[in-house]
Amino acid sequence: GIIQQRSCLTTQPVVAQRRGFVVEVLRTSCHAAKIKNATAKIVGKDNKIDPLSHSAITTGHRWIGVAAVLGGCFVVSHLVTVVVTCAIEGFDWGINAWTLDIAGFLAGFFFAIQCWLSSSRTSDAFRAGNRWIFIWAGMTLIVRCVDTLMLFGIVKWSAVYVTPTGAVLWSNVISEVIFGVAFAMTAFVGALMLLRNRSG
Repeated sequence: GIIQQRSCLTTQPVVAQRRGFVVEVLRTSCHAAKIKNATAKIVGKDNKIDPLSHSAITTGHRWIGVAAVLGGCFVVSHLVTVVVTCAIEGFDWGINAWTLDIAGFLAGFFFAIQCWLSSSRTSDAFRAGNRWIFIWAGMTLIVRCVDTLMLFGIVKWSAVYVTPTGAVLWSNVISEVIFGVAFAMTAFVGALMLLRNRSG
C-alpha cells in the first residue's frame, strides 16, 4: 500500500520528464527540418538561386542582372552598328579595326552570358566568374574612355580607325558609348559587390 504509492509518486515525475524531453527533441527536429526546407527553396541544386526567392537576391545580384540585360542590348546594337557601317563605309576598315571590333564583340557577348549566370548563383559559388567579370569590366571601362575620345575626334589614332561621321558615328555612340559603357559599369559594380559578399 504505502510503499506502492511512494513508488508511483517517484516514477511519475521521471516519466513526465522523459516525455517532455522527447517532445522537446521532436520540436527541435521539426524546427531544423523547416530551416532546411526553407534553405533548399532559396538555394537549389548547384548553388543556383531560385528567382522566386527574393530574400536570397542581394544588391550585387541586381546590379549584375542589369549588366546582363545591358550586355544583350550591347550585342544587338553592335551588330546593327556593323551593318550600318558596312552599308555606308564598305568593308575596307583595315585589319586592325576588324580585329579589335570582333574581339570586343566576342568579349561583350561572352561576359553578358557570365553576368546572366552570376545573377542566378550565390556569390560564393560563382566567385571565380565574378572575379573575371570584375577584371574584364575594369579594363573595358578604360578602353571605352579612349574609344569615346576617338569617336568624337578628340584623340586621333588612324592605325585603329578613322573618325566616323553621320549615321556611322551615332550608331557607334549608341552601341559603344551608351550601351557599352553602361554594360561595363554595372558589371564592374555588381561583380565588386558580389566579391565583397562572402555569405551569399
